[in-house]
Amino acid sequence: MNKMDQIWITGVGIVSASGNDLESFARALRSGEDAAQPITAFNTSEVRGRMGCEARHFCPEEHFSRRELRRMDRGSTLLVAAARAAMDMAKLRIGDYNPERAAVSLGTTLGGMIEATNYYGHLNNTGKAYVTQLIDYPLYAAGARVCNEYGLLGANIAFSTACSSANIAIGVGADMIRLGEADLVLVGGFDTMAKMTVAGFNVLRNVSSERCRPFDKNRQGLVLGEGAGVLVLESEAHARRRNAIPLARFLGYGMSSDAYHMTAPDVTGKGPSRAIAAAISDAGIATQDINYINAHGTGTTHNDAAETKAIKRVLGEHAANVAVSSTKSMHGHTLGAAGAIEAIAIIAGMQGGFFPPTVNYQQPDPNCDLDYVPNQARDGHISVALSNNFGFGGNNCSILLGNTDYV
Repeated sequence: MNKMDQIWITGVGIVSASGNDLESFARALRSGEDAAQPITAFNTSEVRGRMGCEARHFCPEEHFSRRELRRMDRGSTLLVAAARAAMDMAKLRIGDYNPERAAVSLGTTLGGMIEATNYYGHLNNTGKAYVTQLIDYPLYAAGARVCNEYGLLGANIAFSTACSSANIAIGVGADMIRLGEADLVLVGGFDTMAKMTVAGFNVLRNVSSERCRPFDKNRQGLVLGEGAGVLVLESEAHARRRNAIPLARFLGYGMSSDAYHMTAPDVTGKGPSRAIAAAISDAGIATQDINYINAHGTGTTHNDAAETKAIKRVLGEHAANVAVSSTKSMHGHTLGAAGAIEAIAIIAGMQGGFFPPTVNYQQPDPNCDLDYVPNQARDGHISVALSNNFGFGGNNCSILLGNTDYV
């Protein structure tokens, strides 16, 4: 793709524990606020990890009617609210785009799991079935709601590759534009705080009983979060025709598989390093151009060390010059939404002139020896940022975003 065929990000929308718009989200990141609190969505007395990053200040009733909410899963409310905010920021209305060349590409691991769980619980307890509770259960259902609201007639795609889901959705959405299949794609991801997820991660023993401490020697594991992030991708030509102003540019992405284990990472970091290298190749940039990495950084022992190895393997000596942080330490691990929320974190840093921190960092680990921007945001200009997300089964995806002044 040449310089005249750039992909612009013209709007973003976010719902998260750290804020429900770009301004509040950026403010929380810059101040290093850890949003983790005891989970309130359900009884956690039987699990070890009881902390979570819930979107406590999101009120669905402010966005949807009571009639609508009777048929909506919480995941759909998060996603549609974020999509509306992204479209509003991009100043896009029906009629501003060819609906046949506008699409949706999203990532999620749970889809409408909360209402589906309620459906089966009610059926088991009463013998009565309310099928409307299953409307949002399919992974693609939330995206279909966005298509219906904005009259988008292009593809509606849903990816479920664990933690890398949203990054893949962003990359594939960009490919649709690069291949001439679309002018406009809403990309991102969503996931909720569901009992099944919390129980499952606790069974795997990789959930922290306290705060999340990515890259810290005494890290105990991840803290789950919920939320949704949506980015509006447009071809530069389409954006210029309507005098849109870009927030950032999508540069490239790369994917790989560990081919190793269904849950455990390959501790050598070879799989993630291939995804990072592929993203750099796709973007056509030099490794020295990267000056910030939003790390996968889950706070688990093996993941953090493997990611550090991967970064050093690909960036070489330059790795020591790059600011690396895990914003999951603040907004939690949002699973299928992670890539989208963390892309928006990068944009918040680009717009605000700061590198987001890794909070709760206390004790350096010899196996994690990069600059993790400990505890406090750092003033500075993010020119090119890499965002990593590596999922169960070794599903790895890295994306690259560029500031609007990066040439």
